[in-house]
Amino acid sequence: MQHFLTKFFILTCLCTITANAFAMVEVKSDKNTQLKELRITSFLDYPPFGEVSATSSVPEMHTIYNQFLDNFAKNNFYHIVYIYNKPYKDLVIDVIRGEIDLILGIYYDTDIYHGIEYVYPSILNNPMSVVMMPNRITEVRSMDDLKKLKGGMDSREHLADYVTNTMKNYNIVYTDNSEDLYKKLFTGEIDYVFTSYYYGIVQTSRLGIRRQVAFSKQSLWDMPLFIGISKTSKLRKSLYSTFTRMLKNDQYRKDLEQHLIQTLQQVEQQNLGVVPPSFAKK
Repeated sequence: MQHFLTKFFILTCLCTITANAFAMVEVKSDKNTQLKELRITSFLDYPPFGEVSATSSVPEMHTIYNQFLDNFAKNNFYHIVYIYNKPYKDLVIDVIRGEIDLILGIYYDTDIYHGIEYVYPSILNNPMSVVMMPNRITEVRSMDDLKKLKGGMDSREHLADYVTNTMKNYNIVYTDNSEDLYKKLFTGEIDYVFTSYYYGIVQTSRLGIRRQVAFSKQSLWDMPLFIGISKTSKLRKSLYSTFTRMLKNDQYRKDLEQHLIQTLQQVEQQNLGVVPPSFAKK
């Protein structure tokens, strides 16, 4: 009987130790794989850098950084939540307050972003270009050439302050409608459209006039785009450290550039059959 009780006691102890060890492993696994929420915002109406698509029943935010961030989230155990339920300026204020952790695509020395921490280096650039009728595109090779011409701009463009302020010295008309803007170009009311190159590609493609206009061969102005982190976010230190390391990796820059090229090619392909507005028909 005593021998039986001894065996039973030993067996009970072994089971208890095994169960405790198993529990410890389970708790440790849950802790390591628990996803942290990362709240992100970006441009709401500035393709291809950021745009909210309403093509489905549930709107989605598309940014040129999506693939980059998906890799980041997967490797660092984050659950990404995109925020786009307010006007852009209000979302920027929420970033400053710490209600949103990350903002994608901000310009250096631009008032609206004061209070947000820039992550260096920039791996994405937003070059400024001019769009003209093909027979006139050789008239513009530098910003100085624009001074003797009349131009037009889309007031929905998101630009750095130094570009916006400089353009006040040029003869520019503004409109918040792409069709109206390019109608002015086709009818001769303006000589050129001053636009960021990638945004111009998207807008002319969607209008069906991509092959009827010409873009300047060289960039007239470069605007580096940065990732911004809220200085009051609880995740600030870890985000800054990880993103700085990633952005210094040249492969991420190459991947982002390739993704940007592919995105523009896709936009052009999807709009090949678009019927141009009446002002562009020959």
